[in-house]
Amino acid sequence: MAESVYILGDEDRRKFARLIAAAWSEGEVKSRYGREPRLMLAEYGIAYPEGVPTPPLPAKPEGEFSVEELEAAAGSEGEAGSCLGSASSISTIGGCLGTASTYGCGASET
Repeated sequence: MAESVYILGDEDRRKFARLIAAAWSEGEVKSRYGREPRLMLAEYGIAYPEGVPTPPLPAKPEGEFSVEELEAAAGSEGEAGSCLGSASSISTIGGCLGTASTYGCGASET
């Protein structure tokens, strides 16, 4: 039997991006998510269905970033540009082409 997958909507991806940013900057948030992922999702306003595995928190990438950059990456496809992945990729289980660490893709480099 195939494993269930739940894809977060645009607003929930932005909320999850805030949770990721908090987990990357506060060890207690990361630790709590490991113990109580559904409770933490609910605290960030994300209603996640029962029976579907919760999304893992991605590893913190090197470099500096802002919550606004994560939220932009978590936004709709039009906002994120032509990325192979974005923060929305972490809302799927397995086979992701990218994670929140690809937040900067699609931006022009100078």
